[in-house]
Amino acid sequence: MTDSESNLASILNRFRPVLLTLAEAMISPALRSDLEASDLVQQTLMEAHCNAEQLVLMNSAVVFSWLRSALQHNMLDAIKHLRTQKNNIRRRLRTSEIEASWCRLEMMLVDEQTSPSEVLQRNEQLCLMLSALQTLPDNQRTSLIMKHLKGLSLREVAVAMQLSESATAGLLHRGRQRLAQCLENPGHE
Repeated sequence: MTDSESNLASILNRFRPVLLTLAEAMISPALRSDLEASDLVQQTLMEAHCNAEQLVLMNSAVVFSWLRSALQHNMLDAIKHLRTQKNNIRRRLRTSEIEASWCRLEMMLVDEQTSPSEVLQRNEQLCLMLSALQTLPDNQRTSLIMKHLKGLSLREVAVAMQLSESATAGLLHRGRQRLAQCLENPGHE
């Protein structure tokens, strides 16, 4: 393995938890039984390794952009595949919902009014936060993704998680606290 391939492998490994959080945020609750975020991420990383010759020439910010785009395409392909396999109304999901979800995530990553250095710093902070989300218990991570990445209201999160609003508020509060602790003390979960 050359130094550039080793560097690419390191970059891909660093972005794995970020991609996992993005994939979890994109999957509709109706599709959770049919789609696994880890499968989408694995497919994306396999494609990255297949395109290693191109990617080794790019900096980490461009690689991350490539990975996000590949993940989005893999998600849309997986949904199209599900539609052809099962024509059940419960499994139908409009592509526009995925596009809207992805656009919200993209807006968090890049703001057109910022300088390139600010964009890089913001993306790095967001990557750290998305990676830290993966260290949280499933229910806390899911509630935070629904509330803050998908933009659902407290009531909508409560209904989706089949909890009371007060239980959901407590779950969100504990999740935010634990996330803050993870970000303040990386490596100490």
